[in-house]
Amino acid sequence: MGGDVTRLEGLLSLFQRLRERPTSRAGDRLRPLLLTIGTPHETRQVAHFFVEECMADGGPYSHITADGQSSFTDLALLLRHVSRDLSAHRPRFEPALRFPLLSMALWLLELRRMRLQQEQAGENEQAPRFSSNAQRQAWQLAGDLRAAEEDAHRRTLLGRGIRRRRQIVVPAQRPGERGRLASALVYLEQVAPIGVAVVALLSAGTAATLNLATAMLAAAVGIVFIAGQITARTRDWAGRRRYRWFTASRQTYLRGNRSSDFLGLALDVFFRDEPDPGTPLDDELERLLVAAFLQDLRHGYRRSIWRANWARVRYPVVVIDLFPAGHPSRDQTRRFVERVEELRRHEERFDPLVVVFPLASADEAARLAGSIRVPLAQAATVDLGMVREYEEGNPFWNEYLAEQRRVAVLGTRRAFQVDLGAGDGSSTEPIHRGRRRPWVAHPAMPWIAMGAILVASVTVITLQTVRYCSPVSVWHADNGECIGITDGSHIYAKRLAGVEKRIHRLNKDAVSSGKPYVTIVYLGPMTTDPQDRSPQADLMAGVHGELVGLSIAQEKHNEANGQPRLRILLANSGSRFRYAKQVADHIRKRAGEDPRIVAVIGFGQSRRQTDEAIDVLGKSALPMIGTTNTYDLTARRKTSFSPYYFRLAPSNWRLARHAAYWSRNGQLDGLQASSADVFYDASRDDRYSQNLARDFADAFKPGKVRIFAYSDPSQVPGKVEEACAAPAQLFYYAGRSDEFRSFINKVANTSCGGPLVVLGGDEVTKYVSDNGAELGRTDTLRLYYTPLAAKEAWDRRWVGGRPLQTFYTEFEPVVDSLVGRTAPANVRPSRTHAAIGYDAARTIINVAERIFGEQARTLPTAAAILSELTEPDQRAFPQGASGLLRFGPRTTGHAVEQKPVVLAKVEKNGATTVLQVCGHLVDSGQQGASCPPNP
Repeated sequence: MGGDVTRLEGLLSLFQRLRERPTSRAGDRLRPLLLTIGTPHETRQVAHFFVEECMADGGPYSHITADGQSSFTDLALLLRHVSRDLSAHRPRFEPALRFPLLSMALWLLELRRMRLQQEQAGENEQAPRFSSNAQRQAWQLAGDLRAAEEDAHRRTLLGRGIRRRRQIVVPAQRPGERGRLASALVYLEQVAPIGVAVVALLSAGTAATLNLATAMLAAAVGIVFIAGQITARTRDWAGRRRYRWFTASRQTYLRGNRSSDFLGLALDVFFRDEPDPGTPLDDELERLLVAAFLQDLRHGYRRSIWRANWARVRYPVVVIDLFPAGHPSRDQTRRFVERVEELRRHEERFDPLVVVFPLASADEAARLAGSIRVPLAQAATVDLGMVREYEEGNPFWNEYLAEQRRVAVLGTRRAFQVDLGAGDGSSTEPIHRGRRRPWVAHPAMPWIAMGAILVASVTVITLQTVRYCSPVSVWHADNGECIGITDGSHIYAKRLAGVEKRIHRLNKDAVSSGKPYVTIVYLGPMTTDPQDRSPQADLMAGVHGELVGLSIAQEKHNEANGQPRLRILLANSGSRFRYAKQVADHIRKRAGEDPRIVAVIGFGQSRRQTDEAIDVLGKSALPMIGTTNTYDLTARRKTSFSPYYFRLAPSNWRLARHAAYWSRNGQLDGLQASSADVFYDASRDDRYSQNLARDFADAFKPGKVRIFAYSDPSQVPGKVEEACAAPAQLFYYAGRSDEFRSFINKVANTSCGGPLVVLGGDEVTKYVSDNGAELGRTDTLRLYYTPLAAKEAWDRRWVGGRPLQTFYTEFEPVVDSLVGRTAPANVRPSRTHAAIGYDAARTIINVAERIFGEQARTLPTAAAILSELTEPDQRAFPQGASGLLRFGPRTTGHAVEQKPVVLAKVEKNGATTVLQVCGHLVDSGQQGASCPPNP
């Protein structure tokens, strides 16, 4: 056999070149037949070598053997066998060739055969015993189609039968059996990598440019689409694009009266008569089957975006053995070859099929080659009339172009005739092996590319997930805090969860009510620094209180059917307002998109970043209400204050001036201090602490003042020890609440003489709110402070018979509902800050209501709110929980004129007593207090 192979090397190389698919640049080319001439032994041996070559490189092949068990009595059986072989034999992991058109045509012929059987058997004949449910369904469908009288009814029945059959892509081995269904896995191999990659890219891009929620929605829609496509590919729908070839203009082999659409053609096939008894197929049916088979092959080898199609580098081969004379398959194999070549000449189109056909003699091969040859035009003389030009063109020239096109498609030869018994094909060169599959076309490449894209996209989405705390507009800051804007749906801190949920519910009610509403944004520090593990760091009683005050104002207004209703957005600036500018940029952008945003309130801490946020929001002319910000120069630029910022709290100068007056004039339980030690935070970004300390020192003169500045909380104990070496009569604390515990602990445990009098600024209020009882029990000091509002200020001693302001009657029930009646003080909000937050919200509500009523129910804009705040109505002063509310001119920073300044003391039982109330708490009936003279 080795010698035989050597002699056949040239033939094997020719066979490989016939099978080799050209590159896309060279283009696909129709191959001629390979006719082998020799004895049955020679042709069978060559066929065996050809099959071994196909098996070695994995190319698709079908071997029609003379010694097999199958006998092909008609062309339909032969095509079943060939299509199944070509689909089964393929490179590893390569998607199988699919034959949906041929499978459908064979199924229609099976229905036709059953109809003929039913007609021959008569009406009383029992249905045969079928071995499969598919056969029983087909038999029933054939009977129903016969019984139906109207074509519309027949179309309905046939369409329903096709859907029930589902999509068959490879015919069954024998008629009546169910072929292979459309494989979802095969579809996945081709489409899923591209689909998943596209979905991943869209999701990652959406996550990077929009938000995580949209990214998840895009991913979900994409996955549902891919799943839907897979489901659709396993179903069959008559009359759709899948079978449009049957009614295309190129399909002229079988057309009947109904064949305007696929169902009509299917009925024409079903009701087609048998030409001769015992002859199941006529010429038209044979041509239809072969044409469908070749069209399926073209579809499998079309150069498109699907990797499986252009990755196939071997044409499919049908290798036929030499059958003995009289064998039924001999005529059918020859008929198959002739039909294929007949259709190729008729259509003049490429198909990828390569056929190896054996013949016993050279004469027989010549006759076959002559019957399928492509005749070339003879060089005949023509007269002038034959080259005449017509409106539709030149017939002579058009015929020449058609001949040229025919030769270009079919080639100059349609058969290679090789005599196996003559000559020696051995060569010094190895057998041609053909080009290998491009590495980019490897079946694993789409999955590798998809995996890389998926990993990259998941990485992007993961980074966005890490970046975003909430899929709306809350993201991780550099230090890990969650900053941004929410409607209350995102919980910034555990302590704030109850009030944030309350605001979220009130917001939903306002929006869903269908009534007009306006939106205000609260900007404040709603998280603590993750790097600071101290439980007292950045005490949240203040911001907790402001949110509760906002929610009380919102609920009372909306429940009273106030117009327009109020919606509140919560913008977290991060601890110590460190990200206020970034968040302000987002507020400004959002206000530009949503005209209902009419004001921003908060700005409670006097820091550099707070002023930067005010500058950013001022560019959008948004009115801003400062709650507890007391820095003298907040919102001041060069020679004037911002026209958009309005201050609710008294300035540091007023607070320090009153504190110094009370210290020197015996209001601290009789102490007339002539010396004071002042402690303040000298960190670069803090503008409150140093400003308050300097204001107090200036106001305390001519008393003796020593200044103790610290730039880091760890320095506080050392400063206390330094002061206690020769303590002054008064310790004035102008620092932040963050370090007040360290300050108090050191004072209480250091020999400073005692009990020591400590006077704190308004910032101390947050600490007192959480730790009042502990402070009262500390015998080594007596604590006084200047809160910005106090319920105790509404005592008859100060306001006479005036009733308690509405806010204070609502505060405790709301707090109890949020944190529980028995909750400890360190989880309850600061009532002082709640009063300020309530007043800020009521200020905007009052203005919005007035504009809405006076402007024919026109929804207020930010500009209208700003105008009204700048030039307030001169009717009665609005009454707030912290005093009368009317802003002064821009020259004073739009400060509330004569805003009350309160002196409070922490008693031994932890309760707070108000000792002095200076300023306009109520419009009339306010009792006198010991206050510094007006400057």
